[in-house]
Amino acid sequence: MATIAKEEALRIATDHATRVPLDHPDYRLGFELSGRVGDDWLFAYRIHCLKDIPPGEQERFAGAGGFLVSAKGEVRDLSVQMFVEVERNVDRR
Repeated sequence: MATIAKEEALRIATDHATRVPLDHPDYRLGFELSGRVGDDWLFAYRIHCLKDIPPGEQERFAGAGGFLVSAKGEVRDLSVQMFVEVERNVDRR
């Protein structure tokens, strides 16, 4: 099975991240592309503070560590432990 193009994976990741609620008006959920794992694309969740608050004073959020976008365009959340394990196999080329 062939992987989807990077641009398509980024579009799917953007759509996904904008639909995940943080329930806090001062923060926004984002992501960072980690690379490919087989035919899938691995993304890490990133939380962005929208206010000028020093990093040590920003709130902390628990939840999934990241997500995969499959070759079929499906998104699967990964716990932090699962994300760390999958990230070991990332092809960063």
